[in-house]
Amino acid sequence: MRRRFRERLRSYWWIWAAIAVAAVLLNELFDREVAGDKNGHPGGDVLVGIVVVLIVAGVWELIVARKSRRA
Repeated sequence: MRRRFRERLRSYWWIWAAIAVAAVLLNELFDREVAGDKNGHPGGDVLVGIVVVLIVAGVWELIVARKSRRA
């Protein structure tokens, strides 16, 4: 399962990069506009990007596994 997960991350790297960038941008907008944090925290932004990519990849893996069991 780990190998399949790594292969999927490697083969669709551009999707994961786009998701991470979108997560970081949305987090930055939320921090500045809603939370009122004008300083910014790059480490937190990177962490949010990584977490969102892992969540999306995990959900994708569950969906693929479920479909393969039905077939």
